[in-house]
Amino acid sequence: MKIFAWTDLISDLLKIKEDSYQEFSQKLSPDNKVLGVRIPKVRKLALYYLKNCSQEELLLTPMSKEPYLEEKLCKAIFIARSKIDEKQRLIYIKEFLKSIDGWAICDGFCSELKSAKENQELYFSFVRKCFKTKSAPFTLRFACVMSLMYFCNQKYEDEIISFLDRINTKEYYVHMGVAWLIATLYTKNGPHILDKINAITLDDLTFNKAIQKITESNYISKEKKAEIRKLKRK
Repeated sequence: MKIFAWTDLISDLLKIKEDSYQEFSQKLSPDNKVLGVRIPKVRKLALYYLKNCSQEELLLTPMSKEPYLEEKLCKAIFIARSKIDEKQRLIYIKEFLKSIDGWAICDGFCSELKSAKENQELYFSFVRKCFKTKSAPFTLRFACVMSLMYFCNQKYEDEIISFLDRINTKEYYVHMGVAWLIATLYTKNGPHILDKINAITLDDLTFNKAIQKITESNYISKEKKAEIRKLKRK
């Protein structure tokens, strides 16, 4: 079995990076160090390491002090795809949240955590705690994105909306995450969602962004979109 080292993985990433994509990706994630490797290639490389290295080494070996975005994506995939007990996975997820400092790694991590589909109660209990955080904006965004990907059903609808009451949306990526979540709740569960949102305290800017996102959906008719636009707050 291959001995794992982050230096080896970085070397492999450097072999498949694209300068033009690096420029594009850096503009989307200005606060992160970016090599410029497309996500499908990052995923393919991470899965290669999962197949050929010790899971324990992949999960426990610390990343460099200032890791590239692609390193973090690999770590996210190691956590999400390792064959481990789900309660143990949540321990790694909790620790990894400390290193999330951008929307790309946050949303990418959420999309990899597909085991949440089969373990909804366990994962939502963790998401509840994330919603209650006060000083970690990307933990709040993580809660929003996990909710819109895995918990936008009637069972969790009311509880999710309760977490949005007076939620701190001053941070841009929380603001966007909340708007995206509301739009997803609307498209999946129906127009009554906006009645419930109007019953809580949510700032006008985030409410209006949610309205915009709803009207951008391909699942809403033109006539309905015209009605929804009239709900924007002034």
